[in-house]
Amino acid sequence: MDDWQWRAWVGPPSGGKFGAAFLVTATRLLTCAHTVHGRDEVRVGFPGLLEDLPARVVRRGGWRRPGDPGDVAVLELREPVALTPATLAAPDGLHAGSLGERTFGVCGFPRRPDQNERHASVTTFPHRGMRHEWWELKTGQGDWLEEGYSGSAVYDTATGEVIGMVTNAELRDGGRADLGWMLPVEHIRTYWEELDDLLPLRWLTPEARRELRDLLDGVRYTDPLAADLERITGRRAFGGFRSAWGSVRYVAEGWEPDRLVRYVAALGPHLPGSARRRLAAWSARHLPGAAPAAPRSGPASVIVRLERATFDNAFDVTVHTWIDGAEGPGRPTERVPDRRVRPVVEAGVAALAPALFGREWMIEFAVPEGWLGKPFEQWYVDPRNRIPMRKYPVVVRDVERLRPDSIRRDQAHHRWRLLNERGRSDPRPIACDAPRKGSDFQDWLEANIDFCVLVYGSRPVKSWLTAALNNGIPVMMWTRTPCDASSHGDCRGHRVLDELTAAVGDRHPGDLPRLALALRKAALVAPKDAPHCGRDLTLLWDDPSRLPDPPLAMEV
Repeated sequence: MDDWQWRAWVGPPSGGKFGAAFLVTATRLLTCAHTVHGRDEVRVGFPGLLEDLPARVVRRGGWRRPGDPGDVAVLELREPVALTPATLAAPDGLHAGSLGERTFGVCGFPRRPDQNERHASVTTFPHRGMRHEWWELKTGQGDWLEEGYSGSAVYDTATGEVIGMVTNAELRDGGRADLGWMLPVEHIRTYWEELDDLLPLRWLTPEARRELRDLLDGVRYTDPLAADLERITGRRAFGGFRSAWGSVRYVAEGWEPDRLVRYVAALGPHLPGSARRRLAAWSARHLPGAAPAAPRSGPASVIVRLERATFDNAFDVTVHTWIDGAEGPGRPTERVPDRRVRPVVEAGVAALAPALFGREWMIEFAVPEGWLGKPFEQWYVDPRNRIPMRKYPVVVRDVERLRPDSIRRDQAHHRWRLLNERGRSDPRPIACDAPRKGSDFQDWLEANIDFCVLVYGSRPVKSWLTAALNNGIPVMMWTRTPCDASSHGDCRGHRVLDELTAAVGDRHPGDLPRLALALRKAALVAPKDAPHCGRDLTLLWDDPSRLPDPPLAMEV
């Protein structure tokens, strides 16, 4: 333990001490975010060894006020120190059996005339948890916690191994406490992921883990990733993760090695092109049996997002791009009246389309339910030259499914995953003369969770459409031309339905936007007096992995 060189104090540049810290690398220390709240510069000292060293606050957790989680801060010294950092415990070794009768030490810097450190003995157990964040600390006989202990390491007094950090205490009269709380290293690392590079983890090599963590830096844990994790592990991870790296760590430390291989492979399609290639190369070097990552098959997109404003019959229009599985250039959200939606959308698409030239690309309209039947393919991709959007694949999406708190979105994830695993559409035909009672249609869909693609012989009535969206049906296709035949034996709707069902057939779901494009083109040269399944064709195609960040105007 090298004479406990890693124990340190923290104080303001003007002098004094207001908390503790501990050295984890030659330049980095850990302390509490509340200890350095409102400060970018502090001073630290290692009692009797090095004093009054300037340091910067380079990382803070989510702590803002007492009671908040994320009470973690990282300090960085200007120059490395020739002191031995603390030895950190392996997170998976911190359980009731391993802690047993062990007594741990803490070291604080309460206000005293001599300004020296003070020590206390504590015990703790994982089952003494609070809000899945802190573990309870109980002091030994005659020992106390006081102001100035925040940021202290909680360490084994025999080995010096650090298991956590003191964050707060239940101070009583006299400013003393026999009850406090700590963050275990398992939770500290969720707020500073670089800590994983320093922990004695038991999976892969330190170099391989460090490279993977760096590769995933800044990658969010999204709903599509959550669906992949649940599929691979067979279990939903309650509470989620703060990042994609957190989910990788969860799989690596809680499941068999083959699950990590599969989950890392599933990560690839969620990364931009360059990161995906780096991940494939990393997997080939470090994961035995890992297959090369397949290139993402989905095309690039211009995604038009249309949200109805609360007042004034207005809409918030946002135009994004989606390139190599990640959000590309976009335009700011613009609030416009109903009559201005089309020109604003057309201008936005025309402005962003050049970023996709040279690629396979499509246009996606994420719109309210009442707008799903609009003839968007007749709008202009180039208004100046009156070039229609139907020259490219055009699909519609349910804008509600883009919202993080949408039940519809959760339902759609499950059916889309099933659809992709199946690899073929297997459409369910809905005839124009089918019974139209909405509750029966709702029950039929709810009872058949394997139904993923619906094909209609004519425009679906509102109750059908609502039921399908509520049940997470990810793909629907219909002609907007109504079937007004008095007899439905060989009507327009039945003929269109037969053509659409045959065309969709066993097609892969990823092929359907291109199929719809081909059907629309065929309809252009078909006899105008004969029904054709590509005429006035709407394709709802809701791939949940194509999920640009919500515009700022939509955030809550």
